[in-house]
Amino acid sequence: MKLSDFLSSIHRNFLLTISKSWHRFLIAFTLGSLSALSFAPLFIFPALLLSLCGILFLLNQEIEKQVSLTKIFWLGWWFGFGHFIAGLHWITCALMVNLESVWWLVPFAFLGLPAVLAIFTGVSFSLTALWPYNGLSRGLAFGAIWIGLEWLRGHLFTGFPWNLLGYTWAFSPEMLQVASFAGVYGLSLLILLLAVSLTHVIGRNAFERILSFGICLMIGLGWVWGKYRLNHQDVLFSPPFAVRLVQPNVPEDQKKTLEQQESSFQLLLKMTAEPSSLPLRAIIWPESAVSFFLELDSSSRFLIAETLPKGALLFTGAFRRTELEGTPHKMWNSLFVVNDQGEIVTHYDKLHLVPFAEYIPFREAIDTLFGKGRVRTIMMGQDLTAGINSRSLSLPQEFPVCAGLICYEAIFPHTIINPTQVRPRWIINISNDAWFGNLSGPYQHFESARLRAIEEGIPLVRVANTGISAVFNAYGQPLGTLGLNKQGILDVFLPSPTSHVPFYGQWGDWITLVLIMVILAIAFFITFKRHQF
Repeated sequence: MKLSDFLSSIHRNFLLTISKSWHRFLIAFTLGSLSALSFAPLFIFPALLLSLCGILFLLNQEIEKQVSLTKIFWLGWWFGFGHFIAGLHWITCALMVNLESVWWLVPFAFLGLPAVLAIFTGVSFSLTALWPYNGLSRGLAFGAIWIGLEWLRGHLFTGFPWNLLGYTWAFSPEMLQVASFAGVYGLSLLILLLAVSLTHVIGRNAFERILSFGICLMIGLGWVWGKYRLNHQDVLFSPPFAVRLVQPNVPEDQKKTLEQQESSFQLLLKMTAEPSSLPLRAIIWPESAVSFFLELDSSSRFLIAETLPKGALLFTGAFRRTELEGTPHKMWNSLFVVNDQGEIVTHYDKLHLVPFAEYIPFREAIDTLFGKGRVRTIMMGQDLTAGINSRSLSLPQEFPVCAGLICYEAIFPHTIINPTQVRPRWIINISNDAWFGNLSGPYQHFESARLRAIEEGIPLVRVANTGISAVFNAYGQPLGTLGLNKQGILDVFLPSPTSHVPFYGQWGDWITLVLIMVILAIAFFITFKRHQF
C-alpha cells in the first residue's frame, strides 16, 4: 500500500470515528485536558500547540458540515471543560482544611467552576462558526474571538483570569517580554496565531502559506526582541534598599489552636531576628501570617518591634476588624506595616475578595435556600469586607513608594496600580498558598505575579507562607527564590523599576481591544487576497 493511500485511509477512518457527537466531544475533552500540561509547573508547550491544532481541525470539520451552532457550542464547551478541570483541579485542596463545614463546595470546585468557565470557550466556538469566511481567515478570527472571551472571563462577575494562555510562555523569559507591550492577553494571542499558522503553513493556498510563515517569523522576531530587551535593561537609579522575605512554611491545619498560632508567631519572630549581611530596611511576612488582630494586641506588636533592625519596617498579613458592642462587625484581609516602635504605620485592605473563600456571593439567595448563616466562607467563617480603592502604602519619606497586593489580586492584569496615586517603585504581593497543597496551583500563582512585574515595569516582591516566594526585577527575572514547602529567609537588595513606563503599563487593555480589531481586519482582508494566488 502506498503511503498516500495509507494516510488517506487513516484520515477517512478518523472522520468516521468523529462522526458521532459523543466521539467528537470525548476527543475535544481530551484535547482540552492535554492543553493544561503547558501551564506551570510542567510547561509542556508542544502539548498546547497539538491541542489547539487538533481542536481547530475538529471545529473546521463541524463548520464545513454545517452542523448547528448548538453542537458547535458543545464542542467548545467540552474542550474548555477538559482544559479547566485539568488546570484547576488543585482548588479542591483548599476545601480539605475545613471539609466538615464546606463539603458541599467540593463538587462545585472540581466540576462546577470548570463547567461555568467552559461556557466562554463554547461561546468562542459558536462565534467563530458565524464568521462567513473559511481557511486562514477563520483561524485568525478564532484567535481574536478567543482573546475577547478570555478578557471577558477576567472581568465578568468579579473575574477569574487564571491560566490565560499567555502564561504558558513562562518557560521563555525572552517571550515574556512581549507582555511589556501587549500584556498577558497579547501573549495569549501569539500562541493562538502560532497554532493557526501551523495548520495552514503547508496548506494548498500559496497566499495563506506565505502569511502563515510570516506569522511564525513574527513570533520568532518577538523572541529576538525579548532577548535584546533583557540584555539592554534600562532602569532608574535607586539607592540600596535591602528587604528580607520570611517564608515560615506553616501548614494551614496547624494554625487552628491558640498554641499552634503562638508557635507560628514565635517562629516568625525567630526568623525575623536572624542576622543578615545586608542593612535590612523591610521585613515581609506572608498573608495571614498573624492569626490574631494585630491592631488590638500591643504586646505582640512590642515583640515584633524588638526583633526589627533599627529604622526597619515589618510588612505582614493579618485580619482587621471593627467592633460593635464587643462583637466583630466587619472584618478585612489586610496588609499591615509596623515600625520598630511597635506602631502601625499604615495598612491596606484587600480589594478583590475570593468568592466562597472570603465572601459568599448572592448571600441573600443562598441564606434563603440553606438557612441564614448556614453557608460560611472557607477562611474565616464570616464574610470579609472589601477595602477601598487604594493600593499605595503611606510609608515614611525615606522608604520608596510601595503598592500592596494580597493573594490572588496579582492575577488581574492592569489593575494592580492605582492611576490616581504616585506610581510605586515596588510592589509587595503577600499570599498563603498553603491552602493548595503540593499541586500546580502555587506554581501557576507564582507565574501570574511574574507577569505583573513585566507589564508594569516595577519590581515585585512575593512572599507566600509555604512558597513560592521570590523577588522579581522589572523584567520578570527572579533575583532569588524560596521553593515550595521550604522554610527559609531571603535577603536581597530591591531592584529598580524601568526608566520608562512600559507600553502596556500606560495603555492597559486598550491594547487588547486594538489587537483584536487588527486581527479581525486582517482576517477580513486576506479573504479577498487569497483568490489572487
